[in-house]
Amino acid sequence: MKFISFIAASLILFSCHQRTETVKEATKNLKTGNTKIGKKFFEYDEIEYYTNAIDEENIEKLYDNQSKSVLDSLKMGVILGEIPTSISDLVFIDQLGKFGYQKFSIDKSKFREVDAIFVEKVKNEGVVSACIYVYRDILIFKKKNKVVGIAKICFGCNALHITGTKAHTQNFGENGDYEKLAKLLGK
Repeated sequence: MKFISFIAASLILFSCHQRTETVKEATKNLKTGNTKIGKKFFEYDEIEYYTNAIDEENIEKLYDNQSKSVLDSLKMGVILGEIPTSISDLVFIDQLGKFGYQKFSIDKSKFREVDAIFVEKVKNEGVVSACIYVYRDILIFKKKNKVVGIAKICFGCNALHITGTKAHTQNFGENGDYEKLAKLLGK
């Protein structure tokens, strides 16, 4: 019994030590000033921006049409769902034009602003959304012509579906991220 208590105590101490190391590491990565940030979400040299002006009537049709064809199902998954599910799930990109998205390139002069938005943050305030996400805006981050990250954004709900990063993305939205990104994208 003493041996089991010793193991339990050791695990608790070890996990507390690990947590302390995580806090120390996070603190080391922080910048001073108003925004406390850490690791960038992506390393990239190109950003493709896709935007879709789909209206509410056509959003309702997505639900009705999702079982009509594979393309309709994919369209609904991209606009309303969790597609892509991984960084290797790239089939949808070639279909974005068919789904009503227009493609633009983000000028490299804006990359510093993008980096300040797509970065780990220490939680200062909670961002909660309670609506149906409509991902009208998609950013595809590339490095040497290879997709390294995807961010689908719903500005109406302040929601984000992100793929391709090991960074902690759960605090995206802190410090006015959605407003800054909307301004950067000309929304």
